[in-house]
Amino acid sequence: MAESSAKKDSGSKQQPSSETESFLYSPLPNYINKSDQQSTSSSPLSNKDFIKTFVTDAVASRAKDPERVYSGKIKDKSSLLLDNPPKASRETREKRELKRRAIIKGKSMTAKEKRQLKIYELPKEACKYEYFEQLNALWMGYMEELWGPPGSKESALAPKLLKADFHGAKLTVTKSKCPSYIGVSGICIQETENTFILITRKNICKRIPKAKSIFTFELRDAQFLIHGDQFAYRASARASKKFKNKPTVDIN
Repeated sequence: MAESSAKKDSGSKQQPSSETESFLYSPLPNYINKSDQQSTSSSPLSNKDFIKTFVTDAVASRAKDPERVYSGKIKDKSSLLLDNPPKASRETREKRELKRRAIIKGKSMTAKEKRQLKIYELPKEACKYEYFEQLNALWMGYMEELWGPPGSKESALAPKLLKADFHGAKLTVTKSKCPSYIGVSGICIQETENTFILITRKNICKRIPKAKSIFTFELRDAQFLIHGDQFAYRASARASKKFKNKPTVDIN
């Protein structure tokens, strides 16, 4: 008896009253009721009719005669082969590439324009040794961090020198194919692909070629050699380049 009464109670809870139904559900708009009536009254489309209407509607914006497209490619066919989109011609691809290069060229300066504007040339009034002593102090701290804690071996720093930045380094030319360069010492204020530009204590800028030259610098009472032939790259290129072991030839 208890079970039957519990079932009755649960049944009574599941069935909401008419007042709660009127409060929870509002009647649908008239246009929805009309569309439902039309859909129920009209007969469903067959597969062929649906495909025809679908294809003609999809092609209408791109084809002049959608009916002709349907009758020529789809009608009375059991299977449908989808065509790949047409590839752009070679002339079109070349025009796009030229347009892209023109946009990039318009945003950046050419090497000739940079030389004409003298972007990388320092003014004479700025070429003073005392101005770059602070840069040398920053470079010494940079190399200390690159080497590691005190007590690290010199072999730990040697492979890192190939990718290090030498702006601010105090370099000395110990060997060179040109005798007039030997003994020149100064702070590196600019590095190009083939040269180091050093400023001496006499406020004179010297452009030393890397080829056939050996440079030295001192750090933690140790002296390091730099073979210029192996550094014949731009500073930005050296940072991302993978180097291979190459034999060094002594300069006579």
